[in-house]
Amino acid sequence: MVPRHTSVFFLLAWWILSPSWLRSQDLKRPFTVADSIEATQVLYDDAIGPALVSPDEKGYLVVLQRGDIGRNGSWVELLFGSLASLESAGRATTVSRLFTRSTARVWDLIQNVRWLSDNRHVVFMWDDGQESPRIVSVDVRTHRMQTLVRHSTPIVKYDVSANGQTIVFMAQSPRDTIRNARLERDGFAIGAQAIWPILRGDFDASTPGPNYETFVYGRSDGRIRKIRESKVVWSNPPELLKLSPDGRYAVEVRPVREVPRSWDSYTEHLFRDIYLPAARQNPDGPTFIRQYFLIDVKESVARPLWDAPENPSGNAVWSPSSHQLAIGPTFLPVDQEIPAGLAGKAVVTVDAMTGQYESLPVPDNLSGPDYVPGRWNENGTIEIVDANTPAQDKANVALKKVHGKWEEVAKTAYSRPPAGVRIELREDPNTPPALYAVDSANNFQRLIRDLNPELRTKVSLGHVESVHWMGSDGKPWTGMAYYPVHYESGRSYPLVIQTHGYLSRRFSLDGSYTTVFAAQALANRDVAVLQIGGPDERTDDILATPKEADVFVAGCEGAIKFFVAAGLVDPGKVGIIGFSRTGWLVEFMISHSAMPLAAAEVADNIDGSYFQYVLDPNDRRVFDEKGNGGRPFGDGIATWGRRSPGFNADQVHVPLRMELDSPPIDQVLGAWEMFSNLRYLRKPVELFLIPDIQHGAHLLQNPAQRLASQGGTVDWFCFWLKGEEDPNPRKAAQYARWRVLGKE
Repeated sequence: MVPRHTSVFFLLAWWILSPSWLRSQDLKRPFTVADSIEATQVLYDDAIGPALVSPDEKGYLVVLQRGDIGRNGSWVELLFGSLASLESAGRATTVSRLFTRSTARVWDLIQNVRWLSDNRHVVFMWDDGQESPRIVSVDVRTHRMQTLVRHSTPIVKYDVSANGQTIVFMAQSPRDTIRNARLERDGFAIGAQAIWPILRGDFDASTPGPNYETFVYGRSDGRIRKIRESKVVWSNPPELLKLSPDGRYAVEVRPVREVPRSWDSYTEHLFRDIYLPAARQNPDGPTFIRQYFLIDVKESVARPLWDAPENPSGNAVWSPSSHQLAIGPTFLPVDQEIPAGLAGKAVVTVDAMTGQYESLPVPDNLSGPDYVPGRWNENGTIEIVDANTPAQDKANVALKKVHGKWEEVAKTAYSRPPAGVRIELREDPNTPPALYAVDSANNFQRLIRDLNPELRTKVSLGHVESVHWMGSDGKPWTGMAYYPVHYESGRSYPLVIQTHGYLSRRFSLDGSYTTVFAAQALANRDVAVLQIGGPDERTDDILATPKEADVFVAGCEGAIKFFVAAGLVDPGKVGIIGFSRTGWLVEFMISHSAMPLAAAEVADNIDGSYFQYVLDPNDRRVFDEKGNGGRPFGDGIATWGRRSPGFNADQVHVPLRMELDSPPIDQVLGAWEMFSNLRYLRKPVELFLIPDIQHGAHLLQNPAQRLASQGGTVDWFCFWLKGEEDPNPRKAAQYARWRVLGKE
């Protein structure tokens, strides 16, 4: 690894000595946001890998997606190949090519693709944008697609038994339109209701979002049965629903109705300091505390799996026998007082019938939120995987019971049958992904598909590398630097810092997400981009505390100083982008840091403002209280006055673009405090709502919405950092607005 203080200078030398590379870039056309939207990607579960191998290990399936700007939708392609030989694996064919105009997240277009035991049919949940998501099957031989389950309300999660005869699914609860009409007619008193459902006409709701119900569908009789479950108030959509291989039981995650007092013993920071106080203060409202529930499919009833909460970072996989589950990282029942269980870091096997568990000997270096049980194999091994590693190297440790004791055994990897051909997705930060078939015996390989050959031959891309620096508080940081396409030695460039994590081993055109981030498109406008997460050392203990924002600001300040000292960045031309949670951190930086910035952007974000605080339901207020150092009452008002970005709008001296991406339109109120304060103070600010906001998404997938969001990012920073305007006449009004802002 290149030492921290020399990494940038090695890259500069590489560029200086590589004039042929620069000339080849000049022969290519500039990469744009449109190229990113129409690039093909593999959709896969991080815990499984890019190829779904059939139960008999003779075939594989790969799911591809790309945007279509002209039709304003997405294509999803199912690619099927044989694993009989290297040659047959390389001759994969398309068994289904589907088009959707849905504006949902890309991961929600096609969910939970599953092979059936006949090795011929695959089942998945499909959203075509024309009707509610439905469960369908495709025959890989005949290419015939068949709808298995439709429901009157949107299906959000599903799973299917190996033989395809039993399907369990979760769907939104229907709204009581009759009761709402009666309340509106007769008048009603507001009690525990949140303001958001009231604004949407759901007058008796006690939760800001929908509630959910679980159902079982039996293909033999065609009946749909509702699972008998205690009524709970949902704070977030369902996260997990998995049916046992034999279809007899299922495990799901549901909010806890009443939090036991014994759970006060758990030590994990977010649970102890955020989720638990919110649940205690609002016993009848929604809660972030959830629990594993076991569904008895035959009896149509659900009960808690055991007396312990769920760790949101955890995963659960069934044993081949359908009698046990491997779960982790997870909390354990408090009666045993196991430190890993109290901290939510345990990895265990659980008897589905009794709730009795057995800890797995996972090495300490694999005990964290990124490591989860990935698969319980027929040979009895449980694979513990890191979701951040490349798919072909998924298995970090494999455990197997030997003579009654769990032991580590030889490592395996995903998409690899014991012998024969394996499927790999090969990529790195500078190499676009391509699918390969590899012979396990001799490592001979064959290209299945270069997903985006034009990215290698027709468009220019900025070089990407991992860089290291020290925050102004002395903490080490790492990020991914996207260098300007036309770099010249001795010339400094504008810099845009993109937040919310980075991918150190994967190819990423945008940086981390498709909402507002546009790394390669900016690099092609000769803007350097730094994609960052947090400091290198784990900071779980400072999340949702005032230190979180302070550490973030120190890291950004250190990065700017580092790149300026290296001669890469013009200190007067630095911008920053925040999305979702990091929008709060960016707004804190522009209102509290002395580091000068030339432009900023936030999108679909929390912001630690008082207005968001009073709009939030009670269970969410604790996040703002912890982040701002107290409650905004009495003496706490002074703390909020010092910390909350909205109360410090007068200290903002940077043009700010704010963007709303999530529906419905009333969500604009969440951004209103900072926007209206800056506007009142006559500071340069714009609040932009993406096209068709009533059908938006937090993570954008729809081409028109992505063009507006990511294209807006490129235009905004090129305008403020470089003084450039796109000559497209359709953007004339945009630049007219911004020129006016520049005079304020």
